[in-house]
Amino acid sequence: MVLNGFAVSSVEEALRMLEAELKRRPRYVFRVASRLAADAISARRQDLLVKIDSLRMQAFTATHTRLPDTLENPLVTLCLTVVGFAFTYLGGAHSYGGVYKVALLLIGIIITLLSSHPFGHSLAGRLGGIGFNGVYFGGRLRVEPTLLLNLESYYRAGVRVRFWFHLAGPLATFFSSVVLSVLVILAYYPVLVKLLVALIPVLILVTEVVNSRVRGDISRAIHALKQGVLC
Repeated sequence: MVLNGFAVSSVEEALRMLEAELKRRPRYVFRVASRLAADAISARRQDLLVKIDSLRMQAFTATHTRLPDTLENPLVTLCLTVVGFAFTYLGGAHSYGGVYKVALLLIGIIITLLSSHPFGHSLAGRLGGIGFNGVYFGGRLRVEPTLLLNLESYYRAGVRVRFWFHLAGPLATFFSSVVLSVLVILAYYPVLVKLLVALIPVLILVTEVVNSRVRGDISRAIHALKQGVLC
């Protein structure tokens, strides 16, 4: 293993080097620490996995804004998703002016798509025994609620549990977008708006499939089938 141009002979040595780099290069530390988890699993070293988990959390906290831990609860994100549905439907349920319709529609879509993804992951995690180390603003634009995995509970879970955990996020997003489309079709929105919103599930599906080759939840789900389990 090579870190910063130096060969390291053990995970312990790698962790010491990463701890020294934490304040200066938190993104690098998070990325490398995540990779070290596989070595800790192979060695059946729970103590190392706990240290790696702590290091990842410190590195992630240094580069992301933390959100209230209540968002780890699937009931909370489910309620937010329902609120998004309500805004979407109300926007077309009455004869508001065009500006109000567009505002309510956009608010509904944004709330639904931002809350349904973590809802899928948190529900699958709760059912499968996978825990989290907090919720943060993540994604490319730093506006998407992102759950930080607790590695120990993640690797203790079975392979199938981890597989469905990763798939649960995009599945929840896809089905919630389908519900959005149905609500918009049933409400009094212009035909063009109905067509545009109906394209959202298609765009989500295409995006997930394209991203599955190199990254994204589908790629992680496939990779999870090849990983070991902490016994």
